[in-house]
Amino acid sequence: NCCVKCGNAVSNPCLLGMHLAPLYVWVVIAACGGIRAKCDVLASCPGDLNVEGFGLASIIPTGWATPDEFIEMRVNDTSGALVADLGSRAYFANGCTAGVYNHTQYLAFNLLGKKMKYTTDMSGLGCGCNAAFYLTSMHQNREASECSDYYCDANNVCGQSCAEIDIQEGNKFSWHTTLHAKTDHGGVGKGYGGGGANWNGPRDWSSATYGPGASCIDTMVPFQVEVAFPADASCQLTAMEVTLSQAARSDCQLKVAIDKYDGMPEMSAALSAGMTPIASYWASADMLW
Repeated sequence: NCCVKCGNAVSNPCLLGMHLAPLYVWVVIAACGGIRAKCDVLASCPGDLNVEGFGLASIIPTGWATPDEFIEMRVNDTSGALVADLGSRAYFANGCTAGVYNHTQYLAFNLLGKKMKYTTDMSGLGCGCNAAFYLTSMHQNREASECSDYYCDANNVCGQSCAEIDIQEGNKFSWHTTLHAKTDHGGVGKGYGGGGANWNGPRDWSSATYGPGASCIDTMVPFQVEVAFPADASCQLTAMEVTLSQAARSDCQLKVAIDKYDGMPEMSAALSAGMTPIASYWASADMLW
């Protein structure tokens, strides 16, 4: 598993730093490690993040219902960062009651016709590692799911399906942006990286423009992400547009736009109803990117 190359959480953290407009949050993804005593972790909520333009957003981790399998997420009191160990997942919420899941607490941001900006650093994530920041309709899901936390996504991971927007799934070699209607497991995606005997990942860019030491987005240093959800006069989503840029290379940007998708009406309705931001960090030898 090449994810072992990430190192440990103390000496080599993998950073997924996010500066969201009008939101603001930093998310730190700890690299392939981080074993901690669980009794103290389960006794309290991970903490709150200061979200510019909104206020304090509580972080609710998955796994309270299965303490033997719980993988920690925590908010660093000094940096305000969300630190995620490998295998963890957490949801942005209006409040947190330790050990209790309530779908009505999950944030429901309406981003239709709006943009969101953030800075990400995936310099420590190798192949097989996936730092993900995405949106699903968790706030509206009334079924507790097999994970007992009301989690839902388009791949029915916890037994509940809902619309999913993958803004970022990636590592220092790959980037995927994908729209998923409720039952569309594969979705429609763009970006760069991945492939195998029976599958080729998107090739909208190349390793010369995205990756370690690349000419446009050098993934060994932080870079900026802007995602936009433009809508027409009838408030229907017309595209999902993602732009990557880097301060040191102001003359170069990488862009993708998903503007042809049969599930656009469903995505419009999901965005308008409000979707929950989710951060996760996982790895798989079968991921192929």
